[in-house]
Amino acid sequence: MKKLFTLFCGILFFSSVSTSERTDSLLTELDRILQNRHIYEKQKEERIASLKKGLEHPGITLDQQFDLNNRIFHEYASYICDSALYYVDINLELASTHANKGWYATSLLNKAYILSLAGLFHESFALLSQVDKQNLSADNLARYYKCYEDIYLYLYEYSRYNQGRNLYRMHLYRDSLLSVVEPGSLSYIYDYPAWLVEQRRALEAEQMLLNYLPYLRKGTREYSIVTSILAFVYQVQGKNDLLKEYLIRSATSDIEAAVKENISLRTLAELLFEEGDIQRANLYINTSLEDANFFDARLRNVQSSKLLPIIDQAHEEAQQKKRRELQASLAVISSLTLILLIAIFFIISQMKKLSVARQRERKANQELTLLNEDLKMVNERLRQLNDDLQQANHRQQELNNSLAEANKIKEEYLGRFLDTCSLYIEKLEKFRRTLNNKAISGDMEGLYKTLKSSRFIEEELKTFYRNFDEAFLSIFPDFVKQFNELMPPEEHLHPKEGEILTTELRIFALIRLGISDSQQIADFLRYSITTIYTYRSKIRNRSLHKNDLEERLIRIGSFRREPLRDNN
Repeated sequence: MKKLFTLFCGILFFSSVSTSERTDSLLTELDRILQNRHIYEKQKEERIASLKKGLEHPGITLDQQFDLNNRIFHEYASYICDSALYYVDINLELASTHANKGWYATSLLNKAYILSLAGLFHESFALLSQVDKQNLSADNLARYYKCYEDIYLYLYEYSRYNQGRNLYRMHLYRDSLLSVVEPGSLSYIYDYPAWLVEQRRALEAEQMLLNYLPYLRKGTREYSIVTSILAFVYQVQGKNDLLKEYLIRSATSDIEAAVKENISLRTLAELLFEEGDIQRANLYINTSLEDANFFDARLRNVQSSKLLPIIDQAHEEAQQKKRRELQASLAVISSLTLILLIAIFFIISQMKKLSVARQRERKANQELTLLNEDLKMVNERLRQLNDDLQQANHRQQELNNSLAEANKIKEEYLGRFLDTCSLYIEKLEKFRRTLNNKAISGDMEGLYKTLKSSRFIEEELKTFYRNFDEAFLSIFPDFVKQFNELMPPEEHLHPKEGEILTTELRIFALIRLGISDSQQIADFLRYSITTIYTYRSKIRNRSLHKNDLEERLIRIGSFRREPLRDNN
């Protein structure tokens, strides 16, 4: 149980450290993006300018004009309130002029939505009352309920009165919205998790949002909204680390999407203020207020303005505290500087005394150094003599090994040469009698076939090469293994079944025996000299030691030798 408890505590500790490091990294990234927010605003302006340019096209249809105005409205909807109202009013005029009820309903809902964001709730209610609910399309009906839900939510946040009534009406319209939107749609994802939280099913809400999040692109309004809802879910669960992380993600995405109507940055400023990160809290709340003023959102402006004096005062107090600490530090540094000057004066006087002593010591050390140099010269000479002696011993050992190896080769091949000669004399005698018998019997055709056939020569060559291979491997039993060590694994040479040495191995076996002339090797193996050159070049180029393969090959022996130093 103690071990399990310790393991559990360790997991909790490292998990908290990992979460803290991830949050710090996200905050650093948010600070960097906040400094570069003008880049994202410029990209936003370029997108809007591109859409506006489309309106200038001479052949544009009414449908295209309405669609472009609608897209420009949505670009401005979270960016500049007045500009969004301007383009939705243009579409309202188009819809009225051409008696298009669908356009008119869409534009009324858009205008009601943007007025509610600006805090003009009475005007937004007035517009919604003009909407013919019975004739709305499915999408517009969902947007109709969403507008009412948002207005009552903003009223709940904005007003101190009738909060319970506003919250109740918000719940009613959210229930109506959930009854008409398709499960799994973005609108459903925006509202259903809040309903789950109210039903004490926060874990289901969390899982739904986490499963949907990978389908959204960072730096979009949709990603900002879903991460802010996730932050709310974690707040309900009391998971403050994850609340903070997803507020940061939402605020970062808002800046990248150039969203000025935002809440995550202000909420994050409030959270950081409570944690004591006054400098960041001050930066974020001022940025949030700038965004609210830029968008001209009364609700967000009021919310940020309420928090700004508190954070600003705390920031000013923190700055004053730093100034007091700086003044105290300067006083301490001044005192230390005076002490340091006195110490330096004392040290200089002591250094003068030390200088005289060091001069005497230096003279003694010079004399000692000269003596040590003489001793080093003697030791170096002795070391050189010792190295020369070791090299001479090494050369003597090499010579002894070479002589022993040469004797072994001579003994082996001489014995086999005598046996082979004797055997060949016997075979030639037998072959002579066979030819003689054919001649005596008058079998001239058989005699001619026998003389013409190369079978006898081929069989004798096989026997000859087998004797050569066996004799060579009896002298150098590890030749194949050591040869393959000079090659990469994929180029290793292995005799086939029934073979002792391959042609390539036999060529390099002759080189190991001291026959390095390609013409001699070609005559011995009954190949053309070009073929021998090709084999040698191919093996050398595939080896691990292209420059000195044959030199290393000579080092392979029946006696242990020191390895050749690698020149590659």
